[in-house]
Amino acid sequence: MPLQKIGRNIQQIAEAIAEAIDVHVTVVDRDLVRVAGTGPYEQLVKEFIPRNSAYAKVLETKETILIENPGKDAHCTGCAVKDECRETFEICTPIIWQDEVIGVMGIFAFNEEQKKIMVAKKKHHLRFLQKMSELIASKYGEAVLFEELIVKNKELSTVIQHVNQGVLCVERSGRINHINALALQLLGLNLKEEQVIGLNLHQFWPSALILKALKKGREYFNREEHYVRSNYRRELITTVRLIKKGDRDTVAVATLSDIEEMHKSSFRAREKSGNFTFDHIISRSPKMQDVIKRAKVVAGSDSTVLIVGESGTGKELFARAIHNASSRADYPFVGINCSAIPEALLESELFGYEPGAFTGASKNGKLGKFELAHKGTLFLDEIGDMPLFLQAKLLRVLQERQVLKLGGTVPKDIDVRIIAATNKNLEELIREKMFREDLYYRLNVIPLEIPPLRERPEDIPALIAHFLEYYNQKFGKNVRGFSYKAMEFIMSYSWPGNVRELENIVEYGINFAEGDTIHFSEIQRRFKASAEGNERISLKNRVREFERQTIAGYLDRYGWDEEGRNKVAKLLGISRSSLYRKLSQ
Repeated sequence: MPLQKIGRNIQQIAEAIAEAIDVHVTVVDRDLVRVAGTGPYEQLVKEFIPRNSAYAKVLETKETILIENPGKDAHCTGCAVKDECRETFEICTPIIWQDEVIGVMGIFAFNEEQKKIMVAKKKHHLRFLQKMSELIASKYGEAVLFEELIVKNKELSTVIQHVNQGVLCVERSGRINHINALALQLLGLNLKEEQVIGLNLHQFWPSALILKALKKGREYFNREEHYVRSNYRRELITTVRLIKKGDRDTVAVATLSDIEEMHKSSFRAREKSGNFTFDHIISRSPKMQDVIKRAKVVAGSDSTVLIVGESGTGKELFARAIHNASSRADYPFVGINCSAIPEALLESELFGYEPGAFTGASKNGKLGKFELAHKGTLFLDEIGDMPLFLQAKLLRVLQERQVLKLGGTVPKDIDVRIIAATNKNLEELIREKMFREDLYYRLNVIPLEIPPLRERPEDIPALIAHFLEYYNQKFGKNVRGFSYKAMEFIMSYSWPGNVRELENIVEYGINFAEGDTIHFSEIQRRFKASAEGNERISLKNRVREFERQTIAGYLDRYGWDEEGRNKVAKLLGISRSSLYRKLSQ
């Protein structure tokens, strides 16, 4: 900071010195610019003095210089104005702050009478001048610290304004000293910060925890409190700290967090959809490529999407990819499986509830999935299993774009994109009076049907390669793939569990593989377990599965080569072409 910033203070000190000891005074800064002056030097303030003068030497040496014959003294050698010098006596002393010379102070005599007085009181003047230079240095230090304090206050104010909590500072009397923008928002005050500072908190929030803290002289940490005004209510988590201000006075600082937003943030972190995109969907088949192409187009709109497909085909992955490719990608993707939650709980999960809405309800209430997904995407998986009474309420929410919590009286506006999914035939459910026709048409705006794995065998090798890489890395193994025999069976299998079942087979095979190849014998039992455990396989598929297992069993016994196949065809009483056709299927 330049010395000129406190030039007015220095001028006052210079004038006081001149008055006290009847001399003339001047002060220059480290750039040899005159900052203050009395007598003949008063008119020369803000002008430069000669570079080779005694002042320059004091700046260089940090030592006081006494000149008894100005213009002729050795210290004046090189001074550009030494021949014109009018001074008869001079003392120059450095002004030092934090071991650095920030300027020079000089006192002068301009006639012999003044000179005699200064010579006689030389020691006194030297001590006095030293004290005055220390005074100026202290004033300079105060100015520097004050300027730093202003900068730090601005930095602190900026930080406080940008923290994700409301900040409120209150004096013991209740007077507000500071409040940031988020606190204004949480308290529903449509005012600027400067309009609120100076107001008394008792006027509009007499029950505030921060006032209680000041009254009782104790701090509070993460305490729940309610802020209520006419037609306005907020549930807050508050922490209050007390700060001593002098010997007796105390101020309190409170941080305020909105409970609802905390719940939302927590849920968003837990339900984060990650970076899953369409590029992560592994597919080589034309059928699947067409679905992906249509889904990419759909992502650019805000229309409701109904994804239809068998279990394990990747309906949720498509929903996440659509969300992450949409304009809502920065907001939450919230999913709920309508078949996995009991009917009694599904309503509160979807729509939330107010505090004390029913026996056993949380005293804080609960946010529903619709509110948590605000501005984002709500994925309703297995929508075909939703109870009829909830279908009616869901339809009303979709029509009105408002949600009413259980036990609530005031509906809340929501902005949510709906993506629904089902593995059931909803049109058949409508005929059976198990699904509302009006809800079906509300959901079926953009239908996407994901083909089962058996209809896209081209995808199987790529999916296997992906799962092999993943589970090899996970288990620390180096399995290269399946044997020819195992691969033949895999390519002919109907995959009732689709991609999910294929992934399970790969994981199972890597676990039990004895070498770097997974053999059919190592996964055969797993296929049998899958077939036995799947109750949804049709009679036609069961017959096919029996045929496959019978043929595979004979081929395992007699060999999969040409000779073995001929023998198996003869034993089974079918032609070789029939055997090859069944293998290709």
